[in-house]
Amino acid sequence: MHMILMLFFAPVLLTGVYLLGRSRAHRETAQRQSSLAKQGGNTESQADGPAVVDQFLYDRCCRYMADRKPFLVESFSLGDLASVLFTNKVYLSKTINYYSGKNFRSYINYYRVMYAMELFRRNKSLTVSELGSLAGFHSGTTFNQAFKAVMQESPSTWCARLRKKNREYPK
Repeated sequence: MHMILMLFFAPVLLTGVYLLGRSRAHRETAQRQSSLAKQGGNTESQADGPAVVDQFLYDRCCRYMADRKPFLVESFSLGDLASVLFTNKVYLSKTINYYSGKNFRSYINYYRVMYAMELFRRNKSLTVSELGSLAGFHSGTTFNQAFKAVMQESPSTWCARLRKKNREYPK
């Protein structure tokens, strides 16, 4: 009998706890928006941009990218990231575009390039094609283009410069 009551009331209690937490979050959001409005601030970043409170979503996104490194999977998509962050693709895409100044693909490629650079700093014997592959790029051409977009030089030029610097100034 107790088991039946628990099965019946547990979802009701959990829903109540969820709604209480959610309403608290909504109140806090409303308070932040209200204080911004009183200060003459705008709750919208642009006419069609995401609300200021979306900085929290962007921060969560960046933490997830840095901690979990999902960009290492070639097939990682905006939908994958949105489902992990419990939001929708359009909202997440607008947030990333606004706060990073990049579209989703460029945002992912930025993390991949930074990771490739980190790998190379640790192991200078890696080739450019190995770096691209290890960083989650599908092809060497895509890696070269993304690297140039981020660093304004080709990965081979950057690697050669780092190798030369390392030979001139060994640790």
